[in-house]
Amino acid sequence: MLRLFYLGWGMQKVFRPIPWYRLPFVRITLALIAGIISGRYWVVPVWFLTVAAMIAVAIFIGFHFFLLRHQFRAQWVAGTAIHLVFCCLGCRLVQLHTKTSKPFLHLPVPVIVLEPLSRAGKTFKTTGVTPMGKAFLYFTGKQIDSAIQPGTELLLFKKPATITATGNPGGFNFREFAAAQEIFYQVFLQPAEFRITGRRTTGMAEQWCSALRKKILNTLNRYIPGSKEAAVAEALLIGYRKNLNQELLQAYSSTGVVHIIAISGLHLGMIYGLLLFLLKPLKTINGHQWLKPLIVLLIIWCFSILTGASASILRAAVMFSFMIVGAQLHRSMLLLNSLASAAFCLLCYKPLLLWDIGFQLSYAAVLGIGLFAKPITHLLFTPNRLLQHCWQMAAVTIAAQLLTLPLLLYYFHQFPYLFILTNFIAIPLSGIILYLEIFLLVISPFNAAAVYAGQCTGFLLRTMNRIISNAALIPFGVSEKIQINLVQVVLLYLLIAMLACWLMLKQPRALLAAMASLAAFAGVAFYGKITAMQQRKLIVYAIPKTTALDILEGNTHRYLGNPAVYKSPLLVRNYLNPTRTLYRATRATTQTRVLVRAPFLFSSNKTVLIVRPGLAFPSRPLQQKIDLVIICGNPNIALSEIHRYTNSKYYVFDSSNDLWKIEKWKKEAENLHLRRHSVPDSGAFEFDL
Repeated sequence: MLRLFYLGWGMQKVFRPIPWYRLPFVRITLALIAGIISGRYWVVPVWFLTVAAMIAVAIFIGFHFFLLRHQFRAQWVAGTAIHLVFCCLGCRLVQLHTKTSKPFLHLPVPVIVLEPLSRAGKTFKTTGVTPMGKAFLYFTGKQIDSAIQPGTELLLFKKPATITATGNPGGFNFREFAAAQEIFYQVFLQPAEFRITGRRTTGMAEQWCSALRKKILNTLNRYIPGSKEAAVAEALLIGYRKNLNQELLQAYSSTGVVHIIAISGLHLGMIYGLLLFLLKPLKTINGHQWLKPLIVLLIIWCFSILTGASASILRAAVMFSFMIVGAQLHRSMLLLNSLASAAFCLLCYKPLLLWDIGFQLSYAAVLGIGLFAKPITHLLFTPNRLLQHCWQMAAVTIAAQLLTLPLLLYYFHQFPYLFILTNFIAIPLSGIILYLEIFLLVISPFNAAAVYAGQCTGFLLRTMNRIISNAALIPFGVSEKIQINLVQVVLLYLLIAMLACWLMLKQPRALLAAMASLAAFAGVAFYGKITAMQQRKLIVYAIPKTTALDILEGNTHRYLGNPAVYKSPLLVRNYLNPTRTLYRATRATTQTRVLVRAPFLFSSNKTVLIVRPGLAFPSRPLQQKIDLVIICGNPNIALSEIHRYTNSKYYVFDSSNDLWKIEKWKKEAENLHLRRHSVPDSGAFEFDL
């Protein structure tokens, strides 16, 4: 124990702080990120950015050529100038990628389809390019022409609308998700609202990727027995997740191993290791030093494109590219510089990736491994090689979890306590399965061998699914309904950083800063709970084709609406719980101060009318003041008629109404100068009672 104690407090010898001047890419990437954030949330004139950048460049040039005697004392001047240039660059880049102000002026609208159709509930969904930018296309007819494929040219007789729906409070923000992909428009199309005009031939690379992806999916489904096992195999190998069982996906998420079935740097690292092993004989070929790196780079980037080029896989591909080229040039790069250089390249190409959850989690995990894996490994030493190897794997898992923890709590509101155990089992097992899947693809022309390989792969997949599913059933395996805000995320990162400085660099002041961060975190949480106890809200949820309402009072909630939603654990978890967690109303109750007298909801000072089909209105206008009218279930009544009886100024159309009826009511509300809110178009509705 004494030896372990000494090793644990000897981290200062393991961890060597890196001088700031050796991290140039880190500095300019931070400046670029600052500019991207500024450009996203503030309107900065282009002329101002141009003038600021030109002044900064002039200062930098003048400092280096005309102030030679003062360079050492005033190095910060040149540094500030060059950082300002990259800050202006980031601001301008995000402006160029968020052009959403131009409306669609003329019909018809030409569109080129980019992706194959995929089913989304009762509709079919794809992505297309319009003159104003990318748009989501939803085909709501019962029969969709099979000719709609990537490259199909369409004419739309309905204008795409700007995406305004944000989903439910605390839940999945569809607008941010679409913006991260640089998609700002959407349109729901009936068969009479579009026409196929032709087909544009896609490039050779796109055709090759599409054909190869289709062949891989067919091979896996043919030889791997079991639909769940085949679906996990598809996700594990090429990131195809459309066939995944939702309950199984939730089990992977609850146990902290969802990254196994989400293509990431882990998978690319396994592919990279396999390539190094297979291409070892090329070392013996004289005069072809670049042959092996070129083959590795080609396969890595082909694999990245084949899997959809997600943010995490692009990060890994760029990092591996820098590492391979650097090794060939006999240049060594620090991990932080490699990470920053990869982020710099990706953000210059697509600055809105900064808001992509996969991008954030990927960089947090790799940064955590780079900073903390080695110090954590040195906390414990054993002469047994097997045990030491197991501890190294656990240390890597803990290190990755350290910096992803605040993001996991913020986005997913849960923490899996069994993540070390499940990762310890799932990561090696998934590696074996990945290699077996590649082997299966290679021997697929030989049917007998492929059947045997598919059965072995299916057995391992079934075993992994069973282990993960059973682990998810353990009552204490995951802590859910955790609510922290953005300020608390920053405080958590500050706490982790200060504790690391205290343990690794032995700085006493860092411990005081860590305690202050912890106290501030607790203070923000306490303030949030006090505020939540005083709340009284009505929430109209955005759930497709469904009426769902919640009355939140203090830390309690009461559900009103379609019983099918409340009886479905999946719908409650995906739609209701995030909002309840956000407002800290996590306790169900049947007794509240809000009394339900259908079709009215009364509170101490507000009255809400719920209009359903078959509701009989009195012959005379209501004398009572109606603060809000919620229309649900497609009632066959004009909005002007409802307004004549209620004289309310605010109307809400929930998701159970048909879209064409909502459009009709919106036009009536505009003519009557009434406030309205469409839940399918603008997301959930909140109302203070």
